[in-house]
Amino acid sequence: MEAKSKRGYRTAKVQLAKSELAIRGSQKLVNAVETLTTDMTLYQGVKFAQILEAVYEQGKKDGARLAFEKVDAGLKAAQKAVPHKNPGRPRKAVANN
Repeated sequence: MEAKSKRGYRTAKVQLAKSELAIRGSQKLVNAVETLTTDMTLYQGVKFAQILEAVYEQGKKDGARLAFEKVDAGLKAAQKAVPHKNPGRPRKAVANN
């Protein structure tokens, strides 16, 4: 595992069985990952990778939900700014005699 500094964030690289997993976060997170991956068995590594993948997927869903909520709020604000009403039925013409 290796940690690199970049604007307050660090990258921890975890060696899995067939690939490498890069985790970006604070120094506290990197230290926690290092502690978890020390003397990790293959079974524990697979479980750890599954947990990280689930957290990542949930983060993507939450981010997308937040983006759509912002767009919906902007759309509602724009609809309130334009005072549009359906014209409805026209008035009856009054005959002048």
